[in-house]
Parts: sequence; C-alpha cells; structure tokens
Amino acid sequence: MLFTLSAMTAFAPLVTDMYLPCLPALTAYFDTSVSLVQLTISTSMIGIAAGQLFFGPVSDKTGRRRPLFASFVLYLLSTVGCLFARNIYLLIGFRLLQGLGAAGSIVISRSVATDLFQGKDLLSFLALIAAVQGIAPIVAPVSGGVLLLFTGWRGIFFFLGILGLFVFGVSAYLKESLPPHKRAKIPAVHIFKLFVPVMKNRLLMLYIALLSFSMAIMFAYIASSPFIFQEHYGVSPVAYSIFFAVNALALTVGNILSAKLKNPRRTLKYSVAGLFVCSLLTGVTLIFDTSVVYFCLALFMSLFFAGAIFPVSTNLALDLEEKYKGTASAILGASTFLVGGIVMPLSGVGNILHSTAYTMTGSALATLILLFAIDKTTINPDTPYL
Repeated sequence: MLFTLSAMTAFAPLVTDMYLPCLPALTAYFDTSVSLVQLTISTSMIGIAAGQLFFGPVSDKTGRRRPLFASFVLYLLSTVGCLFARNIYLLIGFRLLQGLGAAGSIVISRSVATDLFQGKDLLSFLALIAAVQGIAPIVAPVSGGVLLLFTGWRGIFFFLGILGLFVFGVSAYLKESLPPHKRAKIPAVHIFKLFVPVMKNRLLMLYIALLSFSMAIMFAYIASSPFIFQEHYGVSPVAYSIFFAVNALALTVGNILSAKLKNPRRTLKYSVAGLFVCSLLTGVTLIFDTSVVYFCLALFMSLFFAGAIFPVSTNLALDLEEKYKGTASAILGASTFLVGGIVMPLSGVGNILHSTAYTMTGSALATLILLFAIDKTTINPDTPYL
C-alpha cells in the first residue's frame, strides 16, 4: 500500500521536475522566450489543479478505481503528444492534458489514505508517503540531467511515458477503499455540488490556503532554479541536478521530522515562522546577488520548513471533513497546484533574481497572515488535534 500510494503521488514531482534541466535547451530549440517555456510548467500545474477538482468528486461518487484508470489513459496519451510536439504552443497544450491525467493518481492516492486512516494515524501515513515521495524530486532532475547527456528533451518525455505505464500496472492491484454504502448518494449530474458543503468549512479552507502559499515557494523555486543555477551561476545541467537534489532532501527531512512531533498546531506555528524568516533571507541573497553558497543555504532552510508544513496542514485540514474526503482532498490539491501555476511565470518576469525573491517572500508573508487568521477562527475544543 505504501509503495503504491507513494508511486501514484510521485507523478507531481516527476511531471514537473524531470525535464527541468532541459528548460534552457527548450528555449533554444523552439526559439522562444523564457516565460513561454516556463508556461509549459504552469499549464501542467493548472492541469493538475483542474484534474483534481474533477477526479476527486467523481471518486466520491463512483469509487476510487475507475477514475484512477481513466486518468492514467489520459496521462499516457498526452505524453505521446508531448513527444511529437512541433512547436512550443503544442507542447504547452499537451502539458495541460498531461497535468489533467496526472491529477487522478495524486488526488485518489490521498483519498485512499483518508479512507483508511484518521487523526494521528493519518498524519503518520501522510508523512511516510511524503518521505518516500520525496525521493522523486531528488531522483527526477538528476535523472533528467543524466538523460540529457545521451538524448534530447524528447527522451525525457519518453521516459515519463514508460514510468507512467509502470505505475499504471502497479496501481491495478490497489483494492477499492470506498465501499458502495459510503459513496455520495446524489445523481452524477449533481456531483460537483459536493464542493459547496466542503468549501463552507472556513477553517478547512484556511488550512488549505496556508498549505497552498507555503508550497508556492517551492513552485517558484522549481520554475526559476534552472535559469538561476545554469545561466546566472553558470553550473552544468548535471551539477544543477545535484543542487536540486540536495534542496529536495530538505523537503523530505522536514516531512519526517514534523510528523514525529506531538503537537501538530504548535509544529505548524513554528514551521510557518521559520519559513517566513528563511524565505526573507533567500530573497536577500538573490536581490544582492550573493554567492551561490549563501543562496543554497537559505534556500535549503526555506524548503525544510515548507516540507514541515505539508503533512501537519494536510492532516489538520482533512480531519475537518468526515463525509466527502475525496472532494476535500481535491480542493486541497487543486488549490496547491493552482497557486503554483500562478506564481511560476511570475518568478520569470523581468530580472529573474528579483522576481523570484519577491514571489517567495510574498508567498511566505501570505502564509504568516493565514496562520494568524486560523488562530482567530473559533475552534471546537472537541475537534482532534486542534
């Protein structure tokens, strides 16, 4: 179960991270701008966001397995489209469809976890999945950098297609976790009305917004890092992959440590405060164009605190929804990737060092403000872990 769910959730970092080392090469290949190339990441993020909003409620109505398999078919077909894209606009379009397909495995894997676990057990399982999943952003860019030594950017998409087939085969053994008597009892045409009761839960939506803006820091880094490391600091694609892997390790360590602490709310407060301070320091290193060493140190700590926020905020949010967990999971995942899709092109506007600094610092400030809003919200003392 752990291996299967981790492999399914790993689609997000694989789809976005594996071809990061070839972004400068794509700019030259299609003879286009940095912003348009970054849009191939943004459209993928938007696809992942929209796909979760579709597959989450559908899985609450039909069960988890059927929409999961449909999403894999869409993913594989769109990956073939990416392979044969002849211009940047076709690649952007197929990346959107690829994100839609990848979304099913992401939201359904999280829904399966919430079907089977609650409270502290759910927190531990989410952290365990996140820790194993953390291997993907470490391996993905390194693999992409190595593949570029032997093939072009199309070789990376070919590898993503083969990987999709493998995970498809593994997930076929996943048993249905939502029995018929627990499924949404409404007509299929009204399935998206499930969003209404979930989104009326103010505290749940505040936790989701906080998680989204904390992850926006990671997405801004993903979009800008190939150009900052390779073009500004002059490192090779393979060296960039190593830098990226080390920083991805910070996310994994943050995931593991935060799940071991006994008080999730206190952990969340300290993590948000640490994220704000370290993101501010990262912005300073970029604006004043300091050594790559100082930039990496500040960035490592920022990603560590972002990783610490993920399992506790996810657990606190999903524990607030008992009935429509797939829909709540869809809103959580969609919000995260939608915010990521918005901030990614912003990090490439004008001077990429300054725009990345402003994007990361602004996102961290939004996270801090949302934490204060959560503290001011009336909380039921009987609600677990609040």
